[in-house]
Amino acid sequence: MSNPKIVPVILAGGSGTRLWPISRDSLPKQFLSLGGTRTFYQQTLLRVPAAGDSVTAPIVVTGEDFRFFARRQAAELGIDATIVLEPARRDSAAAIFTAARIAAERYGEDSLVLALAADHLVPDVELFRDALLAAAEVAAKGYIVTFGIKPTEPRTSYGYIRTGEALGVAGASRVDSFVEKPDAATAERYLAEGYLWNSGNFIFPASLMLSEAERFEPAILEGVDAAITAAKTDLGFIRLDKSAFLTIPAKSIDYAVLERTKKAAVIEGRFA
Repeated sequence: MSNPKIVPVILAGGSGTRLWPISRDSLPKQFLSLGGTRTFYQQTLLRVPAAGDSVTAPIVVTGEDFRFFARRQAAELGIDATIVLEPARRDSAAAIFTAARIAAERYGEDSLVLALAADHLVPDVELFRDALLAAAEVAAKGYIVTFGIKPTEPRTSYGYIRTGEALGVAGASRVDSFVEKPDAATAERYLAEGYLWNSGNFIFPASLMLSEAERFEPAILEGVDAAITAAKTDLGFIRLDKSAFLTIPAKSIDYAVLERTKKAAVIEGRFA
């Protein structure tokens, strides 16, 4: 049996308001270079292809206002991305469920969806790719695998992960719990006890995410499926149906699935 396809999904719909006024609704952080030669979005697109021969063209989930940034900046790299347009912001659960459904339909339910934020800086791309291949091995066994970062200091601006039993792949373990951003004293304790920073990037079998979506958030999945079924292709963009999409509750993927599933795992990375 051939290895499952890895389907990169770039989440590029955020407005980046924490960097206002440099990053703003009309030109958010992910589409800026901020002194480099490539934008954050372009760096994210380039981070994946060399990770293996089984990697597909990316799916980009973004908003109407950013569609031409997303297409043009991908084309500048010679990348033919599928660009899915959300008609409204509904947080990350809707975007992830949408991408999982499209990946399953195109590449099979065993395809591995690699969900990446478009605005993250990864200084060591080779270490990221090493972590990706290890995470894909774990995900193929039936896990939603988060990339955890070995902390270098007690940061209060990140969520943390407490690791559980080892899973037989170097650096991989079950997730014992996800924990919210701590105060300074708690962050010091997390550092001492070996917790990992939660990077917010993860990989999973499309079928597993969809089954967990059906279990935990059927209303979101129902709205996503309706929006995909009634979607229209316009100038090469996939426009999700607005009336169906607006029925979807806004919820992050963390609250919708990751903090509730029994299938959460983490791979330790040192690429940040």
